[in-house]
Amino acid sequence: MEDESNPWPSFVDTFSTVLCIFIFLMLVFALNNMLIMYDNSIKVYKTNIGKNTKPTVQNSGANDNPNANEIVDNEITTQNVSDGMTTMSGKEVGIYDIADGQKIDITSTKNELVITYHGRLRSFSEEDTYKIEAWLEDKINSNLLIEMVIPQADISFSDSLRLGYERGIILMKEIKKIYPDVVIDMSVNSAASSTTSKAIITTINKKVSE
Repeated sequence: MEDESNPWPSFVDTFSTVLCIFIFLMLVFALNNMLIMYDNSIKVYKTNIGKNTKPTVQNSGANDNPNANEIVDNEITTQNVSDGMTTMSGKEVGIYDIADGQKIDITSTKNELVITYHGRLRSFSEEDTYKIEAWLEDKINSNLLIEMVIPQADISFSDSLRLGYERGIILMKEIKKIYPDVVIDMSVNSAASSTTSKAIITTINKKVSE
């Protein structure tokens, strides 16, 4: 009798409950879809590791192909540890112009080397490689951590990830040509707030497992 005389409150409760559930499910679906897209973009790089890593890491070819298929494992295991660190002299810090007008800035401190990319440049000139080698000279027994910082100002999230991995892989290959046994961990930070693309290389102490 009360339901017939006053049906409105129960109808409102039912409708609001259904609406809340629907909104919640849509949010879950959207979040899940974003996670799947991100996961798939990572898996694309991982699936090619077995095909390209071993033959290309030891290869000492003159030019690197900036293809997305040139994928190397983010963690390359090896031996040796120490914490030798030095400061690169002012002569070895500077700006090196590339033929097409794009350039790379290389600066360093005792603890880190920063490579700043201008434009869509991926590869390194001989001078760039020499500067990297000079900084790494007394760090051959240390593990290296590379953080690729890629801003999202002009490109999509997936493109920034791809560009970050391509640059990181080429940088890792250059380092492995110089010191094949060094351990390198790489991460890509697609930072929307950043305005410059750069690679930050730091040395880390290897945990001695006994």
